[in-house]
Amino acid sequence: MDFSFISIAITLFVVCVLPFLLYSLKNNKKRKIRFLNLEKIANQNNAVIHEKDIWNQSIIGIDNKNKMLFFSKSSDEFDKFISVNISDLHSCSIEKTVSNHKAIEKLELELKFADKPTIVLEFFNIKVSRIIINELELIQKWHKLLKITT
Repeated sequence: MDFSFISIAITLFVVCVLPFLLYSLKNNKKRKIRFLNLEKIANQNNAVIHEKDIWNQSIIGIDNKNKMLFFSKSSDEFDKFISVNISDLHSCSIEKTVSNHKAIEKLELELKFADKPTIVLEFFNIKVSRIIINELELIQKWHKLLKITT
């Protein structure tokens, strides 16, 4: 092979693949930081996250032993952290908001307590993320997990 072909192939590879690689590395770093922040909140509550899921700008984790649920959602303005003692959980339901065209606009996990206000954990909002990827499976998984745990 001649040198010009090899140099063109390497240049095309760098131009095409490098941006995706850098984007992936940046996202992995953000996810790791988000999880470390959630873990810090769990540690402040004397809890250890046994199971977790990370998607888009959100992360959810649970300490089965201490019956604690942790949720974080990041936005441009702020990071929202929620910690909930699920031993006090009365009921848990999936709230799905659907448009006239039968497209899912919102997916929320609603946590109801006997003596505390209802807590709503937003898994998907079409205004924030235009495409639903695995949020439906995740919300069903966490709904089932919370039903078993409580």
